[in-house]
Amino acid sequence: MAAPIYETMFYATPHFHHCLVDGRVVALDMRTTRYFLIHGASGEALIQWEAGTKDKPEEAFNDLIAKGYVSREQAGNRRLEACAAKPLKGRANICVSSANCAEYLQIAWFLATTRLRIASGSLARTLKPMRRRAGQMPVREQQVVMDRVGRFTACRPSIPLSRVCLLDSVALYHFVGDSMAELVFGVSFDPFAAHCWLERDGWLLNDEIDRVRRFTPIMRCRA
Repeated sequence: MAAPIYETMFYATPHFHHCLVDGRVVALDMRTTRYFLIHGASGEALIQWEAGTKDKPEEAFNDLIAKGYVSREQAGNRRLEACAAKPLKGRANICVSSANCAEYLQIAWFLATTRLRIASGSLARTLKPMRRRAGQMPVREQQVVMDRVGRFTACRPSIPLSRVCLLDSVALYHFVGDSMAELVFGVSFDPFAAHCWLERDGWLLNDEIDRVRRFTPIMRCRA
């Protein structure tokens, strides 16, 4: 991101995330799990902010501020920038292996509790347990991570909950318990679609690279 040349610094509020797709600004409001386009002066201001140029006055941010997406206050907020696109290496080499009884129950628990949170309709609520674990999860050895993904994969068909990318990715994140794993949300157009997956150091843990490359990342979450 280029250095902004506005006199005022602007920050993104915790529930607001955005990305640029073919010159359009796509945003996500985690409070309502709503994806939407930002048009007009507000959208152009975000594009220019990202590029480090200034053709629009600072007042172009007023609508975003009024809606609670952008703030002039740094405390409790984060740097205002579009979600970063990171290079992908490919699908991780996962060896599917049986889980023990305790691990099976743990996986079932993560899936069930995540599904209940998803039913609330708020992505912020769904991801709240992840936020609470921030800074508490260890960095696991890569092979340990791959083994845990393999056991999750082996258990999943026997747990009678429909497969959904958000449900499975969040539950897998909790089961893997690795601070380097990232939950990534992406969007695509024509038609519009949203998707999420888990990756670690450029390796996809639960998806195929050809599918993921169709999406532009809009939010990354990690402990």
